This record gives sequence, C-alpha cells and structure tokens, in this order.
Amino acid sequence: MSHKPKVVITPYGKRKKRKKYRRILLFSLFIFLFFTLGAYLFLSWLIKKESKDLEKIRLENQKLRGEIKKFQSSDKAYEEVLRVKMGYIAEGEKIIIYKAEAKKP
Repeated sequence: MSHKPKVVITPYGKRKKRKKYRRILLFSLFIFLFFTLGAYLFLSWLIKKESKDLEKIRLENQKLRGEIKKFQSSDKAYEEVLRVKMGYIAEGEKIIIYKAEAKKP
C-alpha cells in the first residue's frame, strides 16, 4: 500500500479574504485602542481637575465653618461686621470724615 500524499488546492481568493479580514480586524483593534486611550487620558485629566476644585471647596467650607463658630460664640463678631463692613456707629460715637483736598493745577 502506497500512500499518496493529499494535495489540497486552495483558491488564491480565500487567502486574500483571510488577509483582508485580518487587516480589518487589526485596524479595528487599533482604532478601538486609540479611542480607549484617548478616553482614559481625558477622564483622568477630568478627575484631577475636579479633585482640585473639590479641595478648593473643602477649604472654603472650612473657612466658612470657622466664621459660623465665631458668630455663634459672641456678639463681637456681629459688631465688627456692622462697624467695618456696614459703616454703623454706636450711640454716643462721632464720625470723622476726612476729605482729600483737590490738587490745584
């Protein structure tokens, strides 16, 4: 018994189709990776930005909590705000207003 080797003849077109599908698949993977990397970098930048904003807000909240405690603890804080920021005076006090003289040419 002699074995004859099998000869398989594949059409050239099938190889071309396989290569074409491989190229399409590789190109699709490349595009997918490109957009995934871009999305990752954008989101990581956005997270860092939002973290900085959050830290600023936390510091501002801490400052405001301190002011609230100051107002809750005594009336001196109210008096300070009324006098300095609002311009009120207490009974019996006099206001002295200084006016700058206009420069003569």
